[in-house]
Amino acid sequence: MMGRMCGVACLNAMRRVRALPAVAMLMAAAMLSGCAVFSESLGLPPAVEDTSPSAVEARLVLDDLQKTNDTLKNFKGVGRLTIRKEGKVQMDERLAWIGSDPLKLSVVLFAAGFPAVRMAGDGEWLYYQDGEAPNSPVKKLRASDPDFKRLLSIPIQSSDILALMRGRIPIRGHRSARLQPLASGNGYVLLLMRTWGVHQKIFLDESKSVVRQTEVYDSSGSLLFQVNFIEMQLVDGYKVPLRLMVSNDEKVVVQLVVERYWADVPVTPSMFVLGSPG
Repeated sequence: MMGRMCGVACLNAMRRVRALPAVAMLMAAAMLSGCAVFSESLGLPPAVEDTSPSAVEARLVLDDLQKTNDTLKNFKGVGRLTIRKEGKVQMDERLAWIGSDPLKLSVVLFAAGFPAVRMAGDGEWLYYQDGEAPNSPVKKLRASDPDFKRLLSIPIQSSDILALMRGRIPIRGHRSARLQPLASGNGYVLLLMRTWGVHQKIFLDESKSVVRQTEVYDSSGSLLFQVNFIEMQLVDGYKVPLRLMVSNDEKVVVQLVVERYWADVPVTPSMFVLGSPG
């Protein structure tokens, strides 16, 4: 009896010993995966760069996109903002804005001709004033790149809006880029990849130089927002939006029709700060 118990104990011990390499391999894989995610969060480049012709072409196309209107730093404009949800108009009002690359943006939404909502960001703080009364309190939150969901019903960030209003595509952080022809129709799609999954899709025409649409996804693969440049205009040598549409998968559609656009305008820090009334 004692011998049989010892035999069983020895067999179990041998199984545990044989399992150690497999456990070690699993732990090593988990550590490597964790390092990849950690390096991605720091914005580090991939450990091994893809030098295939398709990957090289993707990086060249992306470099060209990032040069679009890169000398346009300051701008302002007025237009009409329309927000629809499930086809029903939620807002249709005038909007004025002024922006300065990289993170300074100030917008004023009008209602019946009077300022109703003011939002401003100076790259460090977000200022928000809601209400038509002149003594409405100004709320101040620390945020270097705030989203404007409260105003637009879509979680689009200040840096995204600044890029779009400069006629550029906001470029999300990524570890690699892929360029491939569209499965249906003419043109190409540029895929900006995370460690796991797609962070952004940029749809291009046949020349690979004109952006038709871009889609941005969160870490779970859900669509954050989609942008379409419906119509463009030429202002002081810059190709900038005349009609722009932003939407999401919750059936929210935001359209901005630009009525006036000024490029290369002078700006001061006070333009991006809302002071307390009184």
